Amino acid sequence: MRPAGNTFIKISSITLLALSVNLVGCQTFKNLTGKNDDAIVTAEKSEQSYYRDAVTSLDKEHFNAAIEDLTNLRTFYPTGQYAEQALLDTMYAQYENGKYEDAAASAEQFIRLYPSNPQISYAYYVRGVANMEGSSDGLNLFNLNQAERDTAYLRLAFANFQELISKYPNSPYTPDAAQRMTFIYNQFAESELTAAKWYIEREAYVAAANRAKWVFQYYPQSQSVPEAIAILAYSHEQLGLTELANEYRTLLQINYPEWLTNDGQVKVSTKRARSWLNKVTFGKLGRSGMDASATATGDYTGATRTQMIRNAAQLRLPSDDAATQSSMNLQNGDGVNVGLDLPDNATEQTTSPASAIQAAKEASADNRPTSNSRIRFAPSDDMIDDD
Repeated sequence: MRPAGNTFIKISSITLLALSVNLVGCQTFKNLTGKNDDAIVTAEKSEQSYYRDAVTSLDKEHFNAAIEDLTNLRTFYPTGQYAEQALLDTMYAQYENGKYEDAAASAEQFIRLYPSNPQISYAYYVRGVANMEGSSDGLNLFNLNQAERDTAYLRLAFANFQELISKYPNSPYTPDAAQRMTFIYNQFAESELTAAKWYIEREAYVAAANRAKWVFQYYPQSQSVPEAIAILAYSHEQLGLTELANEYRTLLQINYPEWLTNDGQVKVSTKRARSWLNKVTFGKLGRSGMDASATATGDYTGATRTQMIRNAAQLRLPSDDAATQSSMNLQNGDGVNVGLDLPDNATEQTTSPASAIQAAKEASADNRPTSNSRIRFAPSDDMIDDD
């Protein structure tokens, strides 16, 4: 029995040796051809060295090199002492390198992995800022053709800032987030008026009035409310509805007299509104762990930061479905009853002259400009007087 056992052992040893040679041969072949996808990669530097080199690259604004070192650090030392800070620095480097989607994704990853990190509000802030910058054509993306407008990123950024304000109202990044929310909200309202002016140029006064009314319905806290009232007054007058036109003109006289000429005529501009970018200075994104009060502080005028945060927390954007339905109605030539005795529309909520005026009055009362307003919407130089 023993010889048989020895024979089996010898055969097994030979078989294993042959398999080993075969595997080594395959491995050697892969190495020679350069197609070894299974080769084990090891760290070339220590965790401290990776992070030190990454910081040096960040200081020199060599963002690609910084991202590479930070990525390697997290790959080889995922639970190391610099892992969390490396991800914070990664999202900053990606943002500064113009890779906004990557920065937002890194911020999202940080929020998911490290919810108790002291710098968590920074991740929420970077996510919103990156999505805001990722919108088509930067921030000035509102074209007349609403079907071609890409507002998804701005809506996402608005929701990001909204979550930051709700969860971390005392964060040093919250004031700038509030300012950005207000800007996005006003941009959406301004886009409605841009469309209204387009219709006025083509004497489509019903559609123009519809767009102006949408400002009351969906953006009652926007800076576009005064001009919306002016467009309603002008459009009603052009449609021969003098009584309603006079009521809207009275609202202007009481609340926004700057929108009337000396002889009581309504000021209306048919040119596209100017961007507010030159009137607003947002905070500059800086690295986490640095002086957040300096890197995330914008140019605040008028309202205090507490007021601005409180006001921003109350802002809401209409749903995508509501905005899409409005665009489809106008493209199809549908009218909307805003006190014009027109056929009812499925999306219209104002069904009588009285309710239309009441909506305008409520919007005016809630949004009357004050001396401490952060952004004052004043008539531009290109406004024309319509007698």
